[in-house]
Amino acid sequence: MSRTDSAATPRDTPRNQQTSDGGPRGLLLAGLPVMEKRFRFAGISTTVLEGGDGPPIVLLHGPGEHALKWLRVVPELVKTYRVIAPDLPGHGTSEPITGTIDVDRVLAWLGELVDQTCATPPIVVGQIIGGAIAARFAVAHGDRLRCLVLSDALGLSSFRPAPEFGAALMAFVTESSAENHDLLWQRCAFDLDTLRDRMGESWERLRAYNLDCAQVAGLKRTQQSMMEQFGLPAIPPEELARIRVSTVLIWGRHDLATPLSVAEAARVRYGWPLHVIDHAADDPPIEQPTTFVEALRAAISAAESAAFQTQSDTRVAWNQIAPGYDRTNTETQMWLANEGLRRAGLRPGMRFIDIASGSGALSIPAARIGAQVVAIDQSPAMLRLLRARAGRDGLEIDTRVMDGHALAFDDDGFDIAGSQFGVMLFPDMPKGVREMTRVVKPGGRVLIIAYGNPHQIDFLAFLVGAVQSVRPKFDGPHMSPPPLPFQLSDPERLASELRKVGLQDVTVETITESTAFKSGAELWDWIVWSNPIVEEVLGTLELSEGERTVIRQKLDRMVRERAGDGGSAVLANPVNIGIGTK
Repeated sequence: MSRTDSAATPRDTPRNQQTSDGGPRGLLLAGLPVMEKRFRFAGISTTVLEGGDGPPIVLLHGPGEHALKWLRVVPELVKTYRVIAPDLPGHGTSEPITGTIDVDRVLAWLGELVDQTCATPPIVVGQIIGGAIAARFAVAHGDRLRCLVLSDALGLSSFRPAPEFGAALMAFVTESSAENHDLLWQRCAFDLDTLRDRMGESWERLRAYNLDCAQVAGLKRTQQSMMEQFGLPAIPPEELARIRVSTVLIWGRHDLATPLSVAEAARVRYGWPLHVIDHAADDPPIEQPTTFVEALRAAISAAESAAFQTQSDTRVAWNQIAPGYDRTNTETQMWLANEGLRRAGLRPGMRFIDIASGSGALSIPAARIGAQVVAIDQSPAMLRLLRARAGRDGLEIDTRVMDGHALAFDDDGFDIAGSQFGVMLFPDMPKGVREMTRVVKPGGRVLIIAYGNPHQIDFLAFLVGAVQSVRPKFDGPHMSPPPLPFQLSDPERLASELRKVGLQDVTVETITESTAFKSGAELWDWIVWSNPIVEEVLGTLELSEGERTVIRQKLDRMVRERAGDGGSAVLANPVNIGIGTK
């Protein structure tokens, strides 16, 4: 396939081919853990850098820049996210916009980028003009995003830079010389000399590529028009107030283009949390990459935690955590699913329904056995991820968005109904068990897998211990009555619920599930993304970001102490497997 555009099938450029031209862009790409791809969004041929595996995070750069401006944060972000960094239209190697250049066209471009590159709603990080584009998109399409991060964003006020910044910018726009480039960067960076020293050869390559891009005459019309429409005017406050997706601000303390006071005003007016980065001007990702990534992770964690706590619609809440749940939870719990399915007697050809399936921890093993599987979940995002997993394995699974409290199936239609860490979370758990029993054939079985004794769950004990480093009197969630995740933790309670619906030959077996973690960060990520228990523990504490950082550090020490010389800490959790026959 030649290097042409595709609306559905992008072309991967292997890293060993990215430097074939020997130019500054190729040299910069050679050092990054990304692939260069080509798409067509809203009719605009667009270059996109992609790398990593995890929840999608879209990075939108500033005016006159390019996706390679993220080079100092990408290596860290790809460890936990699927990074998607496009060259904006008319920037880098993306083609300019032909014909009318207006706000709607650019927002359509971003919408198609999200649709074609993100399997689930992404985190969008917009810097400078990228922030203005992202904010305008969120006004109308916040439901398509998971979180919005605005870094030194334009659009929150009209563009009124400090005089010295404005003069340097105008000089570079008028004459894109090396001298004017450096003069502008002296205003863009808090300490350009230190930045150059830290980046070394990468700075020279970045500088050379910046100059290459600035001297491409065909791009200037698009860049100027985008600045006029997104960068110069303020987005009306009444529009910004309509943003419903979790939004956070990250700002350089010494920004001369959009001063910190703009971000502080937005924090007060819209209630958006603000993270200020010292020793940075308008480009924290390149000036202070480590601090920026730390602030970004903390901001995302806090924003999504708040969204989870306040979200009355649990479907939206599970949609938001679906990518992380899939990445940290699904694969590791297939072993447990096989244990349950073996005990329930699932065989090839049987009809099996998975209640609250998530992204397939129980459904995929059932389909591998050869069962005819129907998976139901209230979260469309979870089911999309399940279908993707099934497709990779060549498996066929019928997925339905459905409430497990009210199954839209006739009586007596399945050989086995199963739920792994699903029905235990239902607000009306007994009704969920009744529905599972109703749809099973006479002689069929109901399988429920749920957490065991919470006092014996290692990851919960670790989390409570870490929280006590900042709240010494905290002793975990109240267990009387038990919160939803633990309402079936007593084997006798689980057996009783199965008998109440008329099931016979009821058995409940408690086994141990073991999971290995290499660091506290890995454990924290597993808890935050994969399990609502974290909100049972943290939701009412109103922890500051500083306290959350201390908790993560304590968690890391605890994991390393448990690991010893073995490299990984193995955490054990009791799990109840309940089975009854109709």
